Amino acid sequence: MEDREAPVEHPQRLGQPDIKAQINGNRRTPSGSTSSPKQPPRKRIRYLEPPIWAQSVIGRSKSILGVAKVNNKANGAQPVTIPIQAAPPPAKVDINGHNQGPPMAGQVEDPSRILGPWEKSITGKKPFEDMTKIVADWLYVNVVSRNDLGELASHGVDVEIEAKIGQLIDKDTSQRYTLPVLSECILRENPRIGFKSSMTETQHRSLNDFLNQHVAQAHPQNPQNPGAQRRVPIDYLHRRETDKFFELPPSHHASLPPAVRERLNARHPVKVRVTYAQDPKEPKAILAKIIKARIADIDIYNPQSPLDCRISINFEMRYDGDVEELKAMSIDNRIPDRNKDRLSYKQSHYQVDLTQVTQITSANGVNRMDKEHELEIEISTAAIKEQGRRAAAGEANEYVSLVEGFLDNMRVLARAVPPT
Repeated sequence: MEDREAPVEHPQRLGQPDIKAQINGNRRTPSGSTSSPKQPPRKRIRYLEPPIWAQSVIGRSKSILGVAKVNNKANGAQPVTIPIQAAPPPAKVDINGHNQGPPMAGQVEDPSRILGPWEKSITGKKPFEDMTKIVADWLYVNVVSRNDLGELASHGVDVEIEAKIGQLIDKDTSQRYTLPVLSECILRENPRIGFKSSMTETQHRSLNDFLNQHVAQAHPQNPQNPGAQRRVPIDYLHRRETDKFFELPPSHHASLPPAVRERLNARHPVKVRVTYAQDPKEPKAILAKIIKARIADIDIYNPQSPLDCRISINFEMRYDGDVEELKAMSIDNRIPDRNKDRLSYKQSHYQVDLTQVTQITSANGVNRMDKEHELEIEISTAAIKEQGRRAAAGEANEYVSLVEGFLDNMRVLARAVPPT
Protein backbone atom coordinates (compact mmCIF):
# COMPACT_ATOMS: atom_id res chain seq x y z
CA MET A 1 0.00 0.00 0.00
CA GLU A 2 1.50 3.33 -0.96
CA ASP A 3 1.50 6.45 1.15
CA ARG A 4 -1.25 8.57 -0.42
CA GLU A 5 0.11 11.68 1.35
CA ALA A 6 3.62 11.43 -0.13
CA PRO A 7 4.70 14.78 -1.58
CA VAL A 8 4.35 15.12 -5.33
CA GLU A 9 7.50 16.08 -7.15
CA HIS A 10 6.63 17.75 -10.44
CA PRO A 11 8.90 16.66 -13.30
CA GLN A 12 11.09 19.43 -14.72
CA ARG A 13 10.88 19.92 -18.49
CA LEU A 14 13.75 21.10 -20.62
CA GLY A 15 13.60 22.63 -24.09
CA GLN A 16 9.81 22.87 -24.32
CA PRO A 17 8.89 25.40 -27.06
CA ASP A 18 6.34 28.13 -26.45
CA ILE A 19 3.66 27.26 -29.04
CA LYS A 20 0.28 28.98 -29.13
CA ALA A 21 -2.61 26.67 -29.83
CA GLN A 22 -4.89 27.35 -32.79
CA ILE A 23 -8.52 28.04 -31.95
CA ASN A 24 -11.29 26.05 -33.64
CA GLY A 25 -8.95 25.12 -36.48
CA ASN A 26 -8.80 28.68 -37.96
CA ARG A 27 -5.46 29.28 -39.58
CA ARG A 28 -4.12 32.32 -41.40
CA THR A 29 -2.09 31.50 -44.50
CA PRO A 30 -0.31 33.77 -46.98
CA SER A 31 -2.46 35.07 -49.83
CA GLY A 32 -2.75 32.57 -52.68
CA SER A 33 -1.20 29.72 -50.69
CA THR A 34 -2.89 26.36 -51.18
CA SER A 35 -0.96 24.30 -48.65
CA SER A 36 -0.97 24.40 -44.87
CA PRO A 37 2.03 26.02 -43.24
CA LYS A 38 4.61 23.57 -42.01
CA GLN A 39 4.55 23.24 -38.22
CA PRO A 40 7.87 23.43 -36.36
CA PRO A 41 9.09 20.01 -35.28
CA ARG A 42 7.80 19.02 -31.87
CA LYS A 43 10.63 18.66 -29.41
CA ARG A 44 10.74 15.65 -27.15
CA ILE A 45 10.09 16.37 -23.48
CA ARG A 46 13.08 15.51 -21.32
CA TYR A 47 12.73 14.72 -17.62
CA LEU A 48 15.42 15.17 -15.02
CA GLU A 49 13.86 12.15 -13.29
CA PRO A 50 11.08 9.64 -14.12
CA PRO A 51 7.58 11.17 -13.93
CA ILE A 52 5.56 10.31 -10.82
CA TRP A 53 3.53 7.56 -12.49
CA ALA A 54 6.70 5.83 -13.71
CA GLN A 55 8.58 5.82 -10.41
CA SER A 56 9.07 2.51 -8.62
CA VAL A 57 7.08 2.00 -5.44
CA ILE A 58 10.12 0.41 -3.85
CA GLY A 59 12.34 3.31 -4.91
CA ARG A 60 9.99 5.77 -3.22
CA SER A 61 10.20 3.99 0.13
CA LYS A 62 11.95 5.95 2.83
CA SER A 63 14.64 4.70 5.18
CA ILE A 64 13.97 3.63 8.73
CA LEU A 65 13.64 6.77 10.80
CA GLY A 66 12.87 5.63 14.31
CA VAL A 67 11.36 2.93 16.51
CA ALA A 68 8.30 2.36 18.68
CA LYS A 69 7.56 -0.50 21.02
CA VAL A 70 4.39 -2.49 20.38
CA ASN A 71 3.42 -6.02 21.30
CA ASN A 72 3.91 -7.67 17.89
CA LYS A 73 2.11 -10.98 18.25
CA ALA A 74 -1.04 -12.27 19.81
CA ASN A 75 -0.75 -15.30 22.09
CA GLY A 76 1.32 -13.58 24.76
CA ALA A 77 4.58 -12.78 22.98
CA GLN A 78 6.92 -10.25 24.59
CA PRO A 79 6.93 -6.66 23.29
CA VAL A 80 9.31 -6.19 20.38
CA THR A 81 10.83 -3.24 18.58
CA ILE A 82 9.06 -2.23 15.37
CA PRO A 83 10.68 0.10 12.84
CA ILE A 84 8.92 3.39 12.16
CA GLN A 85 8.80 3.77 8.40
CA ALA A 86 7.82 6.72 6.27
CA ALA A 87 5.68 4.58 3.97
CA PRO A 88 3.88 1.23 4.15
CA PRO A 89 5.34 -1.77 2.33
CA PRO A 90 4.82 -2.04 -1.45
CA ALA A 91 1.42 -3.22 -2.62
CA LYS A 92 0.93 -6.85 -3.56
CA VAL A 93 1.69 -7.76 -7.14
CA ASP A 94 -1.21 -10.13 -7.46
CA ILE A 95 -4.50 -10.68 -5.63
CA ASN A 96 -6.65 -13.69 -6.38
CA GLY A 97 -5.04 -14.01 -9.79
CA HIS A 98 -5.66 -10.39 -10.83
CA ASN A 99 -2.58 -8.29 -11.54
CA GLN A 100 -2.81 -4.82 -10.09
CA GLY A 101 -2.53 -1.81 -12.34
CA PRO A 102 -0.21 1.21 -12.00
CA PRO A 103 0.43 2.37 -8.40
CA MET A 104 -1.82 5.08 -6.99
CA ALA A 105 1.05 6.97 -5.33
CA GLY A 106 1.44 10.72 -5.54
CA GLN A 107 -2.22 11.75 -5.49
CA VAL A 108 -2.79 15.28 -4.23
CA GLU A 109 -5.66 17.16 -2.61
CA ASP A 110 -6.18 19.43 -5.64
CA PRO A 111 -5.83 17.53 -8.95
CA SER A 112 -5.95 20.82 -10.89
CA ARG A 113 -2.37 21.39 -9.78
CA ILE A 114 -1.40 18.73 -12.32
CA LEU A 115 -4.40 18.52 -14.67
CA GLY A 116 -4.99 22.22 -15.10
CA PRO A 117 -8.59 23.55 -14.98
CA TRP A 118 -10.55 20.61 -13.55
CA GLU A 119 -13.69 19.90 -11.51
CA LYS A 120 -14.97 16.83 -9.71
CA SER A 121 -17.86 16.52 -12.17
CA ILE A 122 -19.75 18.67 -14.66
CA THR A 123 -21.81 19.95 -11.73
CA GLY A 124 -18.68 20.96 -9.84
CA LYS A 125 -19.47 18.49 -7.02
CA LYS A 126 -18.41 14.94 -6.33
CA PRO A 127 -21.42 12.58 -6.58
CA PHE A 128 -22.20 10.18 -3.77
CA GLU A 129 -20.50 6.83 -4.13
CA ASP A 130 -23.22 4.16 -4.18
CA MET A 131 -21.84 1.88 -1.48
CA THR A 132 -21.30 4.72 0.97
CA LYS A 133 -24.81 6.07 0.36
CA ILE A 134 -26.46 2.66 0.76
CA VAL A 135 -24.67 1.97 4.05
CA ALA A 136 -25.27 5.52 5.31
CA ASP A 137 -29.00 5.25 4.55
CA TRP A 138 -29.15 1.79 6.13
CA LEU A 139 -27.49 3.05 9.33
CA TYR A 140 -29.79 6.07 9.41
CA VAL A 141 -32.92 3.91 9.20
CA ASN A 142 -31.76 1.30 11.76
CA VAL A 143 -29.90 3.54 14.22
CA VAL A 144 -30.24 7.32 13.83
CA SER A 145 -33.98 7.58 13.19
CA ARG A 146 -35.10 5.12 15.89
CA ASN A 147 -37.69 6.70 18.16
CA ASP A 148 -36.96 4.35 21.08
CA LEU A 149 -33.30 5.21 21.71
CA GLY A 150 -34.12 6.97 24.99
CA GLU A 151 -36.16 4.01 26.24
CA LEU A 152 -33.42 1.57 25.24
CA ALA A 153 -30.77 3.61 27.05
CA SER A 154 -32.91 3.67 30.22
CA HIS A 155 -32.82 -0.16 30.20
CA GLY A 156 -29.06 -0.30 29.68
CA VAL A 157 -29.31 -1.21 25.98
CA ASP A 158 -26.59 0.00 23.63
CA VAL A 159 -26.63 -0.15 19.84
CA GLU A 160 -23.45 -1.71 18.43
CA ILE A 161 -22.25 -1.24 14.83
CA GLU A 162 -19.47 -3.55 13.69
CA ALA A 163 -17.96 -4.86 10.48
CA LYS A 164 -16.59 -8.39 10.52
CA ILE A 165 -14.00 -9.61 8.04
CA GLY A 166 -14.54 -13.16 6.80
CA GLN A 167 -16.06 -15.06 3.90
CA LEU A 168 -19.56 -15.15 2.49
CA ILE A 169 -20.55 -18.81 2.21
CA ASP A 170 -22.91 -20.41 -0.30
CA LYS A 171 -24.99 -22.71 1.91
CA ASP A 172 -25.71 -25.02 -1.03
CA THR A 173 -22.01 -25.77 -1.64
CA SER A 174 -20.41 -24.78 1.69
CA GLN A 175 -17.85 -22.86 -0.40
CA ARG A 176 -17.16 -19.15 -0.70
CA TYR A 177 -19.96 -17.34 -2.51
CA THR A 178 -18.87 -15.95 -5.88
CA LEU A 179 -20.29 -13.56 -8.47
CA PRO A 180 -19.08 -12.66 -12.00
CA VAL A 181 -17.93 -9.18 -10.93
CA LEU A 182 -14.52 -7.55 -10.56
CA SER A 183 -15.22 -5.02 -7.81
CA GLU A 184 -16.79 -5.00 -4.37
CA CYS A 185 -20.57 -4.82 -4.15
CA ILE A 186 -23.40 -4.95 -1.62
CA LEU A 187 -25.60 -8.04 -1.87
CA ARG A 188 -29.34 -8.23 -1.53
CA GLU A 189 -30.53 -10.18 1.49
CA ASN A 190 -30.37 -13.88 0.63
CA PRO A 191 -31.15 -16.72 3.10
CA ARG A 192 -28.89 -19.04 1.07
CA ILE A 193 -25.81 -16.98 1.91
CA GLY A 194 -24.07 -17.42 5.24
CA PHE A 195 -21.01 -15.79 6.74
CA LYS A 196 -17.90 -17.28 8.33
CA SER A 197 -16.24 -14.62 10.49
CA SER A 198 -12.78 -16.12 10.63
CA MET A 199 -9.48 -16.26 8.79
CA THR A 200 -6.33 -18.36 8.77
CA GLU A 201 -3.61 -18.00 11.38
CA THR A 202 -1.22 -16.72 8.67
CA GLN A 203 -3.69 -14.00 7.68
CA HIS A 204 -4.20 -13.12 11.34
CA ARG A 205 -0.44 -12.78 11.86
CA SER A 206 -0.10 -10.66 8.73
CA LEU A 207 -2.81 -8.25 9.92
CA ASN A 208 -1.16 -8.12 13.34
CA ASP A 209 2.09 -6.99 11.71
CA PHE A 210 0.25 -4.55 9.42
CA LEU A 211 -1.63 -2.89 12.29
CA ASN A 212 1.46 -2.70 14.50
CA GLN A 213 3.33 -0.99 11.69
CA HIS A 214 0.67 1.71 11.51
CA VAL A 215 0.69 2.15 15.29
CA ALA A 216 4.39 2.96 14.90
CA GLN A 217 3.87 5.25 11.92
CA ALA A 218 1.14 7.27 13.70
CA HIS A 219 3.16 7.51 16.93
CA PRO A 220 3.70 11.15 18.04
CA GLN A 221 7.47 10.53 18.29
CA ASN A 222 7.69 9.40 14.69
CA PRO A 223 9.95 11.96 12.95
CA GLN A 224 7.79 11.60 9.83
CA ASN A 225 4.70 12.66 11.82
CA PRO A 226 5.41 16.34 12.58
CA GLY A 227 3.35 19.51 12.83
CA ALA A 228 0.39 19.99 10.52
CA GLN A 229 0.96 16.61 8.85
CA ARG A 230 0.74 14.71 12.11
CA ARG A 231 -1.37 11.57 11.96
CA VAL A 232 -4.04 10.74 14.51
CA PRO A 233 -2.42 8.40 17.08
CA ILE A 234 -3.59 4.79 17.30
CA ASP A 235 -4.11 3.51 20.84
CA TYR A 236 -3.15 -0.11 21.44
CA LEU A 237 -4.46 -2.51 24.09
CA HIS A 238 -3.82 -6.22 24.62
CA ARG A 239 -6.47 -8.10 26.61
CA ARG A 240 -7.04 -11.72 27.59
CA GLU A 241 -10.61 -12.61 28.49
CA THR A 242 -12.91 -15.62 28.83
CA ASP A 243 -16.56 -15.62 27.75
CA LYS A 244 -19.00 -17.97 29.48
CA PHE A 245 -22.61 -18.38 28.37
CA PHE A 246 -25.65 -19.03 30.56
CA GLU A 247 -29.27 -19.53 29.59
CA LEU A 248 -31.70 -16.88 30.77
CA PRO A 249 -34.69 -18.61 32.41
CA PRO A 250 -38.05 -18.01 30.65
CA SER A 251 -39.37 -16.41 33.83
CA HIS A 252 -36.88 -13.56 33.29
CA HIS A 253 -37.84 -12.84 29.65
CA ALA A 254 -40.56 -10.38 30.66
CA SER A 255 -37.89 -8.09 32.13
CA LEU A 256 -36.40 -7.52 28.68
CA PRO A 257 -37.48 -4.38 26.78
CA PRO A 258 -39.96 -5.11 23.96
CA ALA A 259 -37.46 -3.92 21.31
CA VAL A 260 -34.99 -6.56 22.52
CA ARG A 261 -37.54 -9.36 22.91
CA GLU A 262 -38.83 -8.99 19.35
CA ARG A 263 -35.31 -9.32 17.96
CA LEU A 264 -34.43 -12.51 19.82
CA ASN A 265 -34.71 -15.79 17.95
CA ALA A 266 -37.73 -17.60 19.35
CA ARG A 267 -36.25 -20.97 18.32
CA HIS A 268 -33.18 -20.52 20.51
CA PRO A 269 -32.81 -19.89 24.25
CA VAL A 270 -31.76 -16.41 25.38
CA LYS A 271 -28.10 -16.42 26.37
CA VAL A 272 -26.27 -14.16 28.79
CA ARG A 273 -22.60 -13.69 27.92
CA VAL A 274 -20.44 -13.20 31.01
CA THR A 275 -16.90 -11.99 30.34
CA TYR A 276 -14.14 -12.68 32.88
CA ALA A 277 -10.63 -11.22 32.96
CA GLN A 278 -7.86 -13.79 32.62
CA ASP A 279 -6.01 -12.29 35.56
CA PRO A 280 -4.23 -14.61 38.03
CA LYS A 281 -4.71 -11.97 40.74
CA GLU A 282 -8.46 -11.73 40.13
CA PRO A 283 -9.52 -14.94 38.30
CA LYS A 284 -13.23 -14.29 38.98
CA ALA A 285 -13.29 -10.61 38.04
CA ILE A 286 -16.35 -9.97 35.83
CA LEU A 287 -15.84 -7.41 33.07
CA ALA A 288 -19.29 -7.51 31.45
CA LYS A 289 -22.69 -9.27 31.49
CA ILE A 290 -24.42 -8.88 28.15
CA ILE A 291 -27.53 -10.09 26.31
CA LYS A 292 -27.03 -9.60 22.59
CA ALA A 293 -29.70 -9.40 19.88
CA ARG A 294 -29.14 -8.86 16.17
CA ILE A 295 -31.04 -6.05 14.43
CA ALA A 296 -29.82 -6.17 10.83
CA ASP A 297 -26.94 -7.27 8.58
CA ILE A 298 -25.57 -6.07 5.27
CA ASP A 299 -23.11 -8.17 3.25
CA ILE A 300 -20.29 -6.83 1.06
CA TYR A 301 -18.74 -9.17 -1.50
CA ASN A 302 -15.13 -8.38 -2.38
CA PRO A 303 -13.71 -10.44 -5.28
CA GLN A 304 -10.37 -8.59 -5.19
CA SER A 305 -9.63 -9.81 -1.67
CA PRO A 306 -9.61 -13.27 -0.09
CA LEU A 307 -12.06 -11.96 2.53
CA ASP A 308 -15.52 -10.36 2.40
CA CYS A 309 -17.34 -8.27 5.00
CA ARG A 310 -20.56 -8.36 6.99
CA ILE A 311 -21.72 -5.19 8.75
CA SER A 312 -24.02 -5.87 11.68
CA ILE A 313 -26.19 -3.74 13.95
CA ASN A 314 -26.86 -5.34 17.34
CA PHE A 315 -28.52 -4.57 20.63
CA GLU A 316 -26.23 -5.12 23.62
CA MET A 317 -28.21 -5.09 26.84
CA ARG A 318 -26.50 -4.95 30.22
CA TYR A 319 -27.66 -7.80 32.46
CA ASP A 320 -27.89 -6.70 36.08
CA GLY A 321 -28.88 -10.06 37.59
CA ASP A 322 -26.74 -12.33 39.75
CA VAL A 323 -24.40 -14.66 37.85
CA GLU A 324 -24.46 -17.38 40.54
CA GLU A 325 -28.26 -17.45 40.24
CA LEU A 326 -27.88 -17.86 36.47
CA LYS A 327 -25.49 -20.77 36.98
CA ALA A 328 -27.93 -22.49 39.33
CA MET A 329 -30.89 -22.07 36.95
CA SER A 330 -29.03 -22.76 33.72
CA ILE A 331 -30.29 -26.02 32.18
CA ASP A 332 -27.34 -26.84 29.96
CA ASN A 333 -24.36 -24.82 28.81
CA ARG A 334 -24.38 -25.78 25.13
CA ILE A 335 -21.77 -23.20 24.11
CA PRO A 336 -18.19 -23.91 25.23
CA ASP A 337 -16.16 -21.21 26.92
CA ARG A 338 -14.41 -18.80 24.53
CA ASN A 339 -10.88 -17.87 25.60
CA LYS A 340 -10.04 -14.64 23.79
CA ASP A 341 -6.60 -13.20 23.15
CA ARG A 342 -7.55 -9.77 21.82
CA LEU A 343 -5.49 -6.93 20.34
CA SER A 344 -7.41 -3.64 20.08
CA TYR A 345 -6.38 -0.69 17.91
CA LYS A 346 -8.41 2.50 18.43
CA GLN A 347 -8.15 5.59 16.25
CA SER A 348 -10.65 8.43 16.40
CA HIS A 349 -14.19 6.98 16.06
CA TYR A 350 -13.04 3.50 14.94
CA GLN A 351 -11.73 0.47 16.80
CA VAL A 352 -10.20 -2.64 15.25
CA ASP A 353 -10.23 -5.84 17.34
CA LEU A 354 -7.96 -8.67 16.20
CA THR A 355 -8.81 -11.76 18.24
CA GLN A 356 -7.67 -15.33 18.57
CA VAL A 357 -10.37 -17.51 20.15
CA THR A 358 -9.70 -20.98 21.57
CA GLN A 359 -12.46 -23.38 22.56
CA ILE A 360 -12.42 -26.92 23.88
CA THR A 361 -15.08 -28.99 22.14
CA SER A 362 -16.08 -32.61 22.68
CA ALA A 363 -17.03 -35.17 20.05
CA ASN A 364 -17.57 -38.86 20.74
CA GLY A 365 -16.02 -38.46 24.15
CA VAL A 366 -12.84 -36.87 22.74
CA ASN A 367 -11.88 -33.32 23.68
CA ARG A 368 -10.37 -31.11 20.98
CA MET A 369 -9.04 -27.56 21.08
CA ASP A 370 -10.29 -25.38 18.23
CA LYS A 371 -8.83 -22.05 17.20
CA GLU A 372 -10.56 -19.21 15.40
CA HIS A 373 -9.01 -15.96 14.20
CA GLU A 374 -11.33 -12.97 13.89
CA LEU A 375 -11.22 -9.28 12.99
CA GLU A 376 -13.92 -6.73 13.77
CA ILE A 377 -14.10 -3.01 13.06
CA GLU A 378 -16.42 -1.05 15.33
CA ILE A 379 -17.61 2.51 14.74
CA SER A 380 -18.74 4.85 17.49
CA THR A 381 -22.52 4.67 17.67
CA ALA A 382 -22.58 7.99 19.53
CA ALA A 383 -20.79 9.67 16.62
CA ILE A 384 -23.15 8.08 14.08
CA LYS A 385 -26.21 9.28 16.01
CA GLU A 386 -24.84 12.79 16.51
CA GLN A 387 -23.71 13.35 12.91
CA GLY A 388 -26.87 11.70 11.58
CA ARG A 389 -29.01 13.99 13.72
CA ARG A 390 -27.10 17.01 12.41
CA ALA A 391 -27.59 15.83 8.83
CA ALA A 392 -31.33 15.36 9.36
CA ALA A 393 -31.60 18.86 10.86
CA GLY A 394 -29.73 20.45 7.97
CA GLU A 395 -26.82 21.45 10.22
CA ALA A 396 -23.12 21.25 9.37
CA ASN A 397 -22.13 17.59 9.69
CA GLU A 398 -19.71 14.89 8.59
CA TYR A 399 -22.12 11.96 8.59
CA VAL A 400 -21.12 10.71 5.13
CA SER A 401 -17.41 11.13 5.91
CA LEU A 402 -17.86 9.12 9.10
CA VAL A 403 -19.50 6.24 7.23
CA GLU A 404 -16.96 6.49 4.41
CA GLY A 405 -14.11 6.18 6.92
CA PHE A 406 -15.76 3.05 8.35
CA LEU A 407 -15.90 1.45 4.90
CA ASP A 408 -12.38 2.60 4.02
CA ASN A 409 -11.00 0.93 7.15
CA MET A 410 -12.75 -2.25 6.07
CA ARG A 411 -11.22 -1.97 2.58
CA VAL A 412 -7.71 -1.27 3.83
CA LEU A 413 -7.71 -4.27 6.16
CA ALA A 414 -9.34 -6.66 3.67
CA ARG A 415 -6.79 -5.71 1.03
CA ALA A 416 -3.89 -6.14 3.47
CA VAL A 417 -4.77 -9.82 3.94
CA PRO A 418 -2.56 -12.23 1.94
CA PRO A 419 -4.29 -14.92 -0.15
CA THR A 420 -4.66 -18.32 1.46
